[in-house]
Amino acid sequence: MAQAAQRRGVMVFENCAARGVETSAGVVSHIVTERGAVKCDAVVLAGGAWSRRFCFNMGIHLPQLMVLNSVMRSAPFDYDMKHSVAGSGVALRKRHDGGYTIADDTYNTADISPDSFRLLPDFAGTLMENWRDFRFRVGPRFWGEAKLKRRWALDEQSPFEQVRILDPVPHKANLNSGLKALHRVHPAFKHVPMLDTWAGAIDVTPDIVPVISAVDSTPGFFMATGFSGHGFGLGPGAGKLMAEIVTGEEPCVDASPFGYDRCVR
Repeated sequence: MAQAAQRRGVMVFENCAARGVETSAGVVSHIVTERGAVKCDAVVLAGGAWSRRFCFNMGIHLPQLMVLNSVMRSAPFDYDMKHSVAGSGVALRKRHDGGYTIADDTYNTADISPDSFRLLPDFAGTLMENWRDFRFRVGPRFWGEAKLKRRWALDEQSPFEQVRILDPVPHKANLNSGLKALHRVHPAFKHVPMLDTWAGAIDVTPDIVPVISAVDSTPGFFMATGFSGHGFGLGPGAGKLMAEIVTGEEPCVDASPFGYDRCVR
């Protein structure tokens, strides 16, 4: 997708953190990066789990928490399953290398952080309805999050330069329960070795629906965030919808369910 965008004239800058947005007469005028400011009249924030911190520095309330999903990769294995499947505690899909990507289908890890308490009013209903779907944990992430700035000037180092990549450690309890379910549901995997594990940070909104919307309080500022674990699947369609919103075209679908205004309190 990045290469296709570049063929259309898009310029991609890696390892260049966006520190914030500058406005003129209340309207977006620049995006400020660690390498300098870029003049523009529209900015789209697609920062995933970083989006809430970026918005907070702008004075914009975005109720968003980060949860963790842990994944493993099997050795190549000749098994008659070519489609992605999920259920009975495990999710798996065939890989191009002949192995399978496998994860617990029931639990995500919810690390307790300072925002867990700040956003309790926003997430209380979701928590009561879905608390069985999470493994709650208190650990180093609480203090790691607490140490990162919530406010910064645009001419100083931002949290996104302090922590370039979110690369969380996989949660062994989730890996073990996923593997146990795999062996129960698909016994043929019992002797297939797991070659690798990793984890990903998922940006979650209170209603588990992304925000793909303009932010009316700051004309020219848009966001596409809070995909709640479905970002790769929704990405192409969400990108099309976001482009139509930014350019003022007729949206390809009803955009109202994704509006930012539902997050305002």
